[in-house]
Amino acid sequence: MSESSPGGKPRLVEVHVAGLGVDEDSGATVILLESDAADALVMAIGLAEATSIARALGQVETPRPLAHDLVERVLDATDAQVRQVEIVALRDGTYFAELLLVDADEQETRIDSRPSDAIAVALRVAAPIYVHEHVLGKDRQRTQEFPSPADKEGWKKLLEEMEPEDFGKYKM
Repeated sequence: MSESSPGGKPRLVEVHVAGLGVDEDSGATVILLESDAADALVMAIGLAEATSIARALGQVETPRPLAHDLVERVLDATDAQVRQVEIVALRDGTYFAELLLVDADEQETRIDSRPSDAIAVALRVAAPIYVHEHVLGKDRQRTQEFPSPADKEGWKKLLEEMEPEDFGKYKM
């Protein structure tokens, strides 16, 4: 799957937050993003970000602004808008995102962000959330490479086929 469309721009898939939960195996807080085309992306996120996202989804007011509320207020005060959020990369198991801001003069600025923070802001300002198509492809490959936790034979085969360089910085 190529990373860009013929015009050189990445292909974007719009997603929405389908839910928050806890991964039973690791205990990590996760967010589930889904597209209308049934693509899905599950990312581990911090508890503070999950709480902030849950508050935005439930439209729960807090007596004092959270960090994501503060970002929304700064945007309002400076007449900047979040045009969209893009999850742009998956490298070494870590997702990367950008906020695409536009000012009153229609000047665009991209701001590097953790996906969970970008999503928390997007929900507050009703900005669309997109995933670059190649990131969905990488996530599919990543999740398809690993057998289920109960598949002992699958894990045995996977480990037997691995080379030392597959472990990256972790040495055997």
